Amino acid sequence: MTYRQICTPKVSLKSNERLQLYLNEADAKKIGRGWKWTAEVTDIDTQVRYKLRGCSCGAPYCMCDAYVVEVYPKLS
Repeated sequence: MTYRQICTPKVSLKSNERLQLYLNEADAKKIGRGWKWTAEVTDIDTQVRYKLRGCSCGAPYCMCDAYVVEVYPKLS
C-alpha cells in the first residue's frame, strides 16, 4: 500500500479556505510545528507543488497550522 498523508493548509494566511493535499512520506516529514518552518511539498494526486509555511490555528499560543506561500507548476 502506498503511503498517503493528508495535509490541509489554508490557501493564504488570511483565508479560511483550505486545500486537501495528499503527501508522500518524504514530504510529510518536512511539515513542522511552530512558525519557523517552510516546506516544499507535492500533492500526490495532482502533482502540483506548494511551498507551505507554519502559522497559528487560532488557539492562543498555538502554531500548529500551515498556509500556502507559493504554488509551482506541475512536475512533468
